[in-house]
Amino acid sequence: MTISRFAAMALVAFGAAPALAETYPANGTGMGSVGSEQMPVRDDLILVHTQSSYDSFEMGQEDHPMSSLSGPCFGAAMVEAGAMSGQGYCHLTDADGDISAISWTGTGMDETGRTMGTWTVMGGTGKWDGATGGGDFDAGPTEDGGYTNEIMGEVTLP
Repeated sequence: MTISRFAAMALVAFGAAPALAETYPANGTGMGSVGSEQMPVRDDLILVHTQSSYDSFEMGQEDHPMSSLSGPCFGAAMVEAGAMSGQGYCHLTDADGDISAISWTGTGMDETGRTMGTWTVMGGTGKWDGATGGGDFDAGPTEDGGYTNEIMGEVTLP
């Protein structure tokens, strides 16, 4: 009797334990398109309505959870006296139909129009429910007229 009670308690204690979270490096490139509306206020102040759409992310591993993400990002930015600030959100869906919500904060812009800042995973559905992580980004036009977002950071899935 004592052994079966112990076995039952061990099964409950260890068999029902939640799976361990897995952390992935999030260093890669998002590819897509951008459409922004610039609204000048005065010579040194411009408001920008930002919209981008991602087709895919190259993460260096085909099975990386971010590699099949695609969808829109949107937000607003302000360029005042050459300094940029802004924020927005992304609604990205992976190949399994799970949704990842990501926020971004723009903190700077270079002379070519690329925006730098930080990104944060807010969670989502399916595998993204309870996900955390984030890092830095460098997004903008490429020399060939395309649009990329270089991301660096990490993502943890529960």
